[in-house]
Order: sequence, then C-alpha cells, then structure tokens
Amino acid sequence: MFATRIRGILLLGILSIAVIALMIGCSSEEPTAVPATATKVPATATKVPATATPTGVQYPLTITDMMGRSVEISAKPERIVAISPTAMEMLYEVGGKAVGRSSSARFSEEVIALPDVGGAYNPSIETIVTLRPDLLLIESLTQGHMTQMLGSLEAPIVAVRATSVNDINQGLSLIGKIVDLEDESEAAIAEIDSRIKDTVASSSMDKSVLILIADEERNFYAALPDSYPGAIASILGLSNVADGMQASGPYPGFTLYSPEQAVTSNPNVILAITPAPEPVPRLTSALPFVPGFKDLDAVTYGRAVEIDPVVFLRAQGPRIADAVESLGSLLGNMDFSEVK
Repeated sequence: MFATRIRGILLLGILSIAVIALMIGCSSEEPTAVPATATKVPATATKVPATATPTGVQYPLTITDMMGRSVEISAKPERIVAISPTAMEMLYEVGGKAVGRSSSARFSEEVIALPDVGGAYNPSIETIVTLRPDLLLIESLTQGHMTQMLGSLEAPIVAVRATSVNDINQGLSLIGKIVDLEDESEAAIAEIDSRIKDTVASSSMDKSVLILIADEERNFYAALPDSYPGAIASILGLSNVADGMQASGPYPGFTLYSPEQAVTSNPNVILAITPAPEPVPRLTSALPFVPGFKDLDAVTYGRAVEIDPVVFLRAQGPRIADAVESLGSLLGNMDFSEVK
C-alpha cells in the first residue's frame, strides 16, 4: 500500500507540472525569438527608487530657494510647518497641507484649526519641535535672519518671497515642485495671471497715486513703488508719487511723507490703509482735516479711498489677484473729469 501511495503522489506531481506549463503557455502571446547576441538584463538591474512619485519627481531633490540658498529635500515632505502667512497661502494654493502655522495665518478654517507655533517674528521653537517637521517654509525678507536659529530643528528650510507677481509665481512653482504638485502649481499660476490680465485690460490707467498709512502719532508714510501695495498699483499703470524716495519709518517699504510733499505731488488718487479694525476711525476720514492733505484734488473730488489692509498689506501672496481686481473696481468708480 505504501508503494501505491508513492506512485499516486508522483503521478499527481507530474499532472500538476503539466497543467502549470499549459497555463503559462496559454496566458502569453507567441514568444519573440531573442537573437543569440542579444544582451540580457542583468539580475542586478537598477530599480526605480522607492521615493519616486507617480508624477516623476524624485527625491532627494535639490532646489534653490528665493534667498539663493541650495536646499536638499531628502524625501517628499509630509509634515510641513509654514512660519510665514505668505508661505502658508502659497502651500495651500497649490493643494499642499501643513501641520503647523504662524498665529497670523488665518485665511481659512482649515488653517486656523492647525497648531499655532507663535508669531511670524517670534515663533516658538519648542512648539515646532513637538510637530516633528520635515520641512519649514519661511518668507525671505522678514524671516531670512531666522535660518540659523531654525537650523537647530534639523529640517530643510525653504524661503519664498512675494514682492511682485513674478515672485509669487516663482514661489508657487517652487513649492509645487517640492511637494510634488507641479500641475496644481501651474494651474494656480495660470489662474492668477489670467485674472490680472483681464483686470489690466479693463481698468489700467495713466494716473498718479499716493498710498498712505499712518502711525499712532498721525505721522504719514507713503508706500514706495517696490512695496507690495506699490507693486499692485503699478500693475494697473498708476505712477507712484513716492518714487525715488528712500524707505524710512516703522513700515517696511514705506517712507515718511510730509504734508508739504503731498501738496507738491497732488496725486490723482489716494489709497489709504488703516491697519486697525473698526471702530478705529478710517484714515480717509481724517484727511479732510489735515493741513496739506485736505486741499488735495483726490480729497476734494472723492478719490481718497480705503483699501483692505489684509489683501493689500498682510496677505502678500496668491491673493494678489484679489487685490488687483479690488483696485480695478475702485478706479472704475472714480470720476476723473476735472483732471487735465
């Protein structure tokens, strides 16, 4: 009986091998003959790295940030802390996500719900450590000096900037590449460019502008052409009466502007920024009572208007299209009939 069982097992094995061979033969097309001289792929052929992503971005990735620094990203970032509101808006504009934010990044409920790592000028290193970041995003002009301090966290630090449309587009493209969302960043850039182009086509005008802000002592400061609000005004063809002046005072990109200078320049348009929320009086409500400003044509003919401090000053980044459209709408409602 034992011998019979052995023969049965052998017969079953032979039949199994035959069935497997038949299945393999039926599941493939007729094989193409390989020439005798064909080079075979070595058994040690290089495989696609495990960190390669479906879109083709491969890590480690070396990029040049907007401070001109070479930064290596070892793997696709999954735990991003954006210390700058500008960087945070760029990240979310391309479809990225963060695990921590600065206290001033509050542009959506999703972002507000994130852990707060402190102010953009004084972030809490201890809080950032608890979030175990694998990428830190900062703004180059206001936070570039923090790179040494943040370096202790041993996470790549990437700086972006938003002083112009070109800066914003470059920042979106850079972040899109880092987080492997290049198609999304290209779409975001195209939308911003399209919206700005449409507004320029309908609202651009050759008029002079004074962009004002004031401190608690009612000293007045004018935005320079290379400031963020100055750049927005220039997009719509407005000439800045503060052109050629040097930055001074507490507001970056602004210069102290006297009533005497206002009288000399007599701008066609005044754009006023009141950073404090109501019920603090608006700057435009004070101008009719300030010597040197009260008799300006822009004040007399109702072309001194308030602009949103969030969109024109604090939210420097992808919302520049909102700012350009808002300014275009304001200009379109102004009467310049007395201007020669």
